[in-house]
Amino acid sequence: MRKSNSEIAKTWTLKGIDEKDPDKKLHYFNLALELDPNDPAALNNKGMVLHKIGKFRDAIDCYDRILKQYNMSKSLPALYNKSLALKEIGMNEAALTFMNRALKQQPDNDKIKKHVEDLTLIVEGKEKKRTGIPAYIPAKDLAVNQIYDRWEPPAVTTILAYSMKCSQKDIKYYKGFGEDLIKEKIIQENLSRRVYSCSSCKFCTDGICHHRDTKAMIVAPKAICRNFRPEKRNEK
Repeated sequence: MRKSNSEIAKTWTLKGIDEKDPDKKLHYFNLALELDPNDPAALNNKGMVLHKIGKFRDAIDCYDRILKQYNMSKSLPALYNKSLALKEIGMNEAALTFMNRALKQQPDNDKIKKHVEDLTLIVEGKEKKRTGIPAYIPAKDLAVNQIYDRWEPPAVTTILAYSMKCSQKDIKYYKGFGEDLIKEKIIQENLSRRVYSCSSCKFCTDGICHHRDTKAMIVAPKAICRNFRPEKRNEK
């Protein structure tokens, strides 16, 4: 008997789960999704691989595709994983919202409870870092001469818009047929390899920030904030 697309998709998904190499895992999950674009197992597993390699927003897209299909009682993994990805990009209030939804599904899950507690502390500004600075408070509220050592990069589209000299909402209109897609990929690589950091920001001179929100603050070389803009000589 001929197998249905969904059955073949499950086979590809299982191959992806068994595979160790991230690129091969993504290949198998993409094969599964070509046959069954809404397969939750393939989407969830693809999202987890994307999260592991630092593509948090792409991972969130996968989880959102699951959440659009199923009500909350059937999408606990997507709720949990989306929360973790949102936390990675600094969207802590949203992360807390989704982790609380996950907790409603499993109120006795200690792992989820711990995430809720940690995110609550972050959102309320009560988590402390080794420098003594509360985590995730607005940059403008940080004291002068304290060291900023966080990794909170702006969105790739923010840097791309700066490079293209247009607003984020106009990016699609101004994008070329390939050059800007290459530029976007370079930006992603520069962020993942931490080539882009405070040390290569146009607002930073001799380890001191001159942006209006963090003026005179000492910055760690490999830190980054959402005000980061690359120096012209660092744009490729």
